[in-house]
Amino acid sequence: MGRRKITEEAQEQAQDESDENNGTERMQLTQRMPTELLDDVDEVADRLGMSRNAAINMLVERGLDEF
Repeated sequence: MGRRKITEEAQEQAQDESDENNGTERMQLTQRMPTELLDDVDEVADRLGMSRNAAINMLVERGLDEF
């Protein structure tokens, strides 16, 4: 997938999420991670019935709680 396509999809997704979450304070973050790690995140998201974004947020929050 080319960079332009990825950027266009990210912009569309950001707009969709913005429309869905009016009134919540959020900041968009772009992160690169190894494919194997992303596959693990997707597996967790599927298992728990949530979006990839929600799974990443949950995993980061839980990881931060460990410190």
